[in-house]
Amino acid sequence: MNRVFIIRLILGILAFTIILLLYKIRKAIHMERRIARYSLKINSTEELSYFDKLWDKYQKLVSHFQKNKVLMKYSTKYEKYIPVGEKMAAIEFIINKLLIAFCFVALIVISYAIQGKLIGIIGFLISFITGYYLYDIYLIVKTKRRTKKIKNDMLRAVIVMNNAFKAGKSTLQAIEIASLDLPMPIAREFQKIYQDMSYGLSVDVAFGRFAKRVKLEEANYIASSLTILNKTGGNIIHVFSSIERTLFDKKKLESDLKNSTAASNLVVKVLMVIPIIFVLLIYVISPTYFEPLFSSTLGYMILLVIGLMFISYIYLLNKIMKVKV
Repeated sequence: MNRVFIIRLILGILAFTIILLLYKIRKAIHMERRIARYSLKINSTEELSYFDKLWDKYQKLVSHFQKNKVLMKYSTKYEKYIPVGEKMAAIEFIINKLLIAFCFVALIVISYAIQGKLIGIIGFLISFITGYYLYDIYLIVKTKRRTKKIKNDMLRAVIVMNNAFKAGKSTLQAIEIASLDLPMPIAREFQKIYQDMSYGLSVDVAFGRFAKRVKLEEANYIASSLTILNKTGGNIIHVFSSIERTLFDKKKLESDLKNSTAASNLVVKVLMVIPIIFVLLIYVISPTYFEPLFSSTLGYMILLVIGLMFISYIYLLNKIMKVKV
């Protein structure tokens, strides 16, 4: 059992490394295609590389999936994950999910083959569904991290713009300065705002679109303030000074509240980890204890129920005990 577990762990690490490598290669190819229009082709008859051929096949697969109206409609919910300024079809998320699911199933099949067993239909379905939603978990975590970074830099963005206004800069110039001085990912958002205003949108509409993209209370507050300013008139320096004081007080209050609830958050984290530690201890003491769960259809159903119960446990634990700032 220990040998099989080690093999599974190695296969899992190998799969994660391959997926990460393919993701980096995909980003590199995207960047290459973006700058290719500005570069000179030395030899147009040059043979395509192996990765270019793979990329062409991937694009053909994307165009083939785009003909399916059902998948296109389903893929619209992934449009919110498309980075600002990047040309990417939402259907690509569905294709990536399917590829990851098939890779995950292949690894499970290989793991069973090493043990001299065949995977059942239930095991195949569970493996496919698990692999299919792994990409969703990655996207949700990535989006939350990005939103958190934008929220932390929002006050800094307001200060940069307010200083630009005090220096006599126009609104468009202030946004351009913010897009150059601020770190990513908020700088990319301000580049989008600058682009929207360059196309003729008003400042309140541009910031309103920004608020819809990031879904932050601070962004909604800025957009609402600019909408009122645009309708009633006023001094934009005073408005941004007021926004700056409000965001500063809010950030200070959140910091104080976070410090006062640190003990409660620690308890939540400990209670979340205890079941996992308990399972690992049982496995170390008796490696064959959980073997029946992986050798029958009933065992897979029990694992599925346990997984759902653990997710419900984490959800209720966060709702009951954790204090969100």
